[in-house]
Amino acid sequence: MGSVFAQTNVEVGTAKELLNALKKAEPGIRIILSDGEYDLGADVKITCQAVKEKPLSIVAKQQGKAKFVGNSHFVLTAAEYIVIEGMNFESTDGPAVELRGCNHIQITRNTFRLRETKRGSWILIDGIKGDSVRLSHYNRIDHNLFEKKSQLGNFITIEGTKRFQPQVSQYDRIDHNLFADIGPRVENVLEAIRAGSAEYSRSSGFTVIEENLFDRCDGDPEYISIKSSDDTIRHNTFRECLGSLSLRHGNRNTVEGNFILGNGRIGTFLDSTGKTWTLGTGGVRFYGTGMRIVNNYFEGLTGKRWDATFAITNGDAEYGDGQPLTKHFRIHDATITFNTLVNNASNFEIGYDGEGFQGNWWRLPPMGLRIANNIIVGEKDTLIKIFAQPVNSTWENNIVWATGIAVAARSSIDGVRVTDPQLVKAGGIWQLPNQPAQYRPLERKDVGPDSKKE
Repeated sequence: MGSVFAQTNVEVGTAKELLNALKKAEPGIRIILSDGEYDLGADVKITCQAVKEKPLSIVAKQQGKAKFVGNSHFVLTAAEYIVIEGMNFESTDGPAVELRGCNHIQITRNTFRLRETKRGSWILIDGIKGDSVRLSHYNRIDHNLFEKKSQLGNFITIEGTKRFQPQVSQYDRIDHNLFADIGPRVENVLEAIRAGSAEYSRSSGFTVIEENLFDRCDGDPEYISIKSSDDTIRHNTFRECLGSLSLRHGNRNTVEGNFILGNGRIGTFLDSTGKTWTLGTGGVRFYGTGMRIVNNYFEGLTGKRWDATFAITNGDAEYGDGQPLTKHFRIHDATITFNTLVNNASNFEIGYDGEGFQGNWWRLPPMGLRIANNIIVGEKDTLIKIFAQPVNSTWENNIVWATGIAVAARSSIDGVRVTDPQLVKAGGIWQLPNQPAQYRPLERKDVGPDSKKE
């Protein structure tokens, strides 16, 4: 963000020199960290309000050779136009970086591998306690490596400002990162990314999560949890992640052009009651109004029910009925089009009611689904499984082909043709013949600190 502008360089080689440089930091300064370890000893508060033409930059002289260790944490408060680039964060516990009421902060080409001893997220975007006006917005987290997280919390958490109507941070972009090895599974609060929370769910975040690789992100039943509105998750690759991409709260979110690949992986989990669960790799589970799930590719997934490729469950609340925002709000007016599903343990599962899980029965079937131009090919189970009929919903021009012991559906469905689409494999992906290549699954070389700059 700042590299194209002229800046004044200040080189530092010790934690003390860095702290002194940060105290004097002002727009147009570029603080360059020499190779070595830096233990800052406490939270370091940064409040510089730079400008686009003169950002404040904190960068490693050699990428990955400057390491933050011990009690080293950055807390940016009401800060603007700051770049943090090229460091290794190996601090004890998180957050390593907090953005509170900040805008136009870029965290780029770093490695995050914290030495955790307790709960905490590694990057937190939030508001300022006691300030109901200032809102975080337009921050970017790109080309970083996040790996080996096991304590509760997220790699990245996005929250917001407490107002009469709480407002989540807006227009943040998370792109070209590698998220790997978060786990083992817990019952809750170990997602790779959580954008929003129940209290922020009705506010628009406009968060974009794109061109990232998620590799074995197993820590939570939701490897991504979207809990705000008007967000976009596109062109990512999810590989062997136990759980689901969950649009848990909020409305009008979009999941587009992603590759979700299970490679047949399964796992197990011993819960707090002593019950052992079989875990599967899942697709998309969602609630709320106006979701768009378009042009995604799903292959080799092993999840069912909550972790089905499309887990389109019943809900247990309606907006306006006085229920807490933590409920699972009935699905309304979802668009599910142009998706390809190949050789998954489950595919479309519609109207699942929870079977009394934790004493709950969900009675409100989905309404207003539009399911069109999808292709489903599989050799297991029932490819379209309907537990409860969706209300006022349409099926258009879908193709289903069951092989082996599979069946297409328990009964015929208008708008579903049972015919072989004669998919061909190109670049490792099954697609229709003579289709132009569009996207491909991301590999490690495409993301992280050493990948090509976008």
